[in-house]
Amino acid sequence: MLRRAAFLAITAFFVTMNVLLWRSEFRAQGEGAPVPLANVWAKILRAPDDSDLEIFYQRRKVGHLRWAANAGETATTNAVSANEELQEGMVRKVGGYSIDIQDGRLDLPENKRRVRFTMNTTFTTNHQWQNFTVQLAQRPTSLELTASATNETVTVGFRDGDEAVNRTFTFAQLRDPAKLLQEAAGPIPLGLLTGGLLGAGTPELAALPALQKLSLGVQWDSRQDWLKVGSAKLRCYRLQTRLLEKHQVTVYVSRVGEILRVELPNDLVLQNTRMLLL
Repeated sequence: MLRRAAFLAITAFFVTMNVLLWRSEFRAQGEGAPVPLANVWAKILRAPDDSDLEIFYQRRKVGHLRWAANAGETATTNAVSANEELQEGMVRKVGGYSIDIQDGRLDLPENKRRVRFTMNTTFTTNHQWQNFTVQLAQRPTSLELTASATNETVTVGFRDGDEAVNRTFTFAQLRDPAKLLQEAAGPIPLGLLTGGLLGAGTPELAALPALQKLSLGVQWDSRQDWLKVGSAKLRCYRLQTRLLEKHQVTVYVSRVGEILRVELPNDLVLQNTRMLLL
């Protein structure tokens, strides 16, 4: 289960990198009126509330995470009047945005252990990503991946007990994952990284050649839709794409930008907690 969690973390990196390019690319697929992807993305960044999501694997609850989008303030030279008040949740001047995955956990029934994970992504005011960090830990093993748009680099930090290794790669190197793993086999204990987290000979590693085709230009389909909640239907946006040319990912977003439901490959589903109460 841990190796699958690690694969999901790495996949999340590629997915997030592509989500950052939601501005204009999408294919006409499915039903419902098309919606400009940039409009939905702007709503997600400005969502008024966090999204608490329960994680289900084959309809069995295996974890939880909190998705939080925030607008950051910038310093201004204009003094604010003592009588001037802002509505709750509003900022004086937006200096950028951030999306955090907080309190992430996956419970592993086979060994009764828990994997914890977090993510942070920052954006400029025009919705361009700046920095991305994802952390995955199951004692005594931990993995941290940090990406910088300015430097066009990705840094991977791996720790297993007292042993720690860090490597930095360029975006150009990431376009050839198979070669990247070969280069990493020397300085990084690849047996730990793949055998301990991913597992040697797993289908995930067999899919590495397909990763070469997974560029930052993954296309998303953005449409209006309805999501069934109990006996009622909720108006929402539906975002869809495919990973590795075959694995479909579907995200349902409320009209104000809250994450309602995420459907991932291998029957992995993230469901908004409030919807479960309806």
